Amino acid sequence: MKKSILARSVSIILATSLMLGMTACGDSSNAESSSEVSSSAAGSEQVKGESKTWGSFTVLVPDGWTLKGGDVFDEKDENICSVRKSDFTYLDFKSEKEEVMKQQYDYNHRTYTLNQKDLPETEIAGIKWNGFEYGAEINPGFELYASYSGKNLRVSCVGFTFNSKEAQAILDSLKIND
Repeated sequence: MKKSILARSVSIILATSLMLGMTACGDSSNAESSSEVSSSAAGSEQVKGESKTWGSFTVLVPDGWTLKGGDVFDEKDENICSVRKSDFTYLDFKSEKEEVMKQQYDYNHRTYTLNQKDLPETEIAGIKWNGFEYGAEINPGFELYASYSGKNLRVSCVGFTFNSKEAQAILDSLKIND
């Protein structure tokens, strides 16, 4: 009886936390500009959406997705943005100091070890990326890092494989602003 009450209480608390988290994260899209585009990544299928700009980044935001600028600590930080399908599927783009980029990348490389494999150096949108992919069919993701035009860049993706049409379309569209 006590286990049943405890299990129900924990379930209610988790459900409430999830609901509040999703409500708090709504669309705070402060995009400076946008235009309709479509990208043909991964074969003939197209990912349609709008090109939007936040600070250092201009990127494709697929239809039904949102662009969120900044992060939890500073919603106006123009060196961070996220292209989100949901709270559990997104690509985060960051321009960071070199030591921060390396520290975060190394931490994630040590942490996300399930089915981890290094990705070969890959050029996408004129940027040479290095990184790794992790996870399984249920919870895939990847981390990329690069130096481009005097900026240290890191991409963290949750919910997609590196070769997914969505990830490739978004990465192909990336432009770094001065």
